[in-house]
Amino acid sequence: MAENATKVGLIVRSAPFQGRSGRDQLDLALAAGSLGFELELFFIGDGVLQLLGGRACDAAGLPGGIRGWQSLPELTPVTAWVSRAEYSALAGPDTEWMLEVQPAGLSEMSRRVLDCAPLMVV
Repeated sequence: MAENATKVGLIVRSAPFQGRSGRDQLDLALAAGSLGFELELFFIGDGVLQLLGGRACDAAGLPGGIRGWQSLPELTPVTAWVSRAEYSALAGPDTEWMLEVQPAGLSEMSRRVLDCAPLMVV
């Protein structure tokens, strides 16, 4: 894409494995990425849990695909933001992230959100 490509922002705030709603955010990101939009993903609250690997949805009878977050960088440039507090609470030597995450303060994330058009909250 061109250097001044549109950045699509997606604020992900739903936890994974909550029925279909946990997959909707991924589907939206995959669609935008396949169209060539650069993605700025903001994982907040329970949404951060979507980035943690090592979770099995089959045993719970829920839809698969959460690991699909890993395929986004193959489609388009992706930056995944997580608040420093949430990152610190979850990061450890055995933590497997689905995407490379960028810990940031809330003011930095807010500034990044303003650079996105369109911005979707899901």
